[in-house]
Amino acid sequence: MKIKISYSEKTGKIRNTFNSKFPFLKIEFFNTSHAPGQPTSKNNLVSENILLGEINPLIKEGTIMIGPDEKVATIEQTFQEEFGLPVQVFRKQKNVWIETTKTDQLTLAQQNEKGKQASAPVGTELGDRYLEDGQY
Repeated sequence: MKIKISYSEKTGKIRNTFNSKFPFLKIEFFNTSHAPGQPTSKNNLVSENILLGEINPLIKEGTIMIGPDEKVATIEQTFQEEFGLPVQVFRKQKNVWIETTKTDQLTLAQQNEKGKQASAPVGTELGDRYLEDGQY
């Protein structure tokens, strides 16, 4: 999948594009970066539908290629280092979304499969987000 990165692109569009390819994963944008393998505070989560330029006014425009064999850590690192956009990948786990901090070395395909296997039947309501170690 090819994702366009520009000042005028909106986070919601990128999020929807990503989720359409990986239905048991989602990508969230934050206003501060995180260290590899570490969570980002929920307080730093940005609104779903803002311009990428509002997150980083000095954004470098370009494209990012995301395939199923890419590791989560690589995707997060590319968004941060190439475009100055802090992101976290989350995986659906039953009725909650968890940050993939402990399993960032898995590929997107592996993460998506884990989410598929662990998810509750369709129709359940999404709950709070949790980290993989059970913390909020």
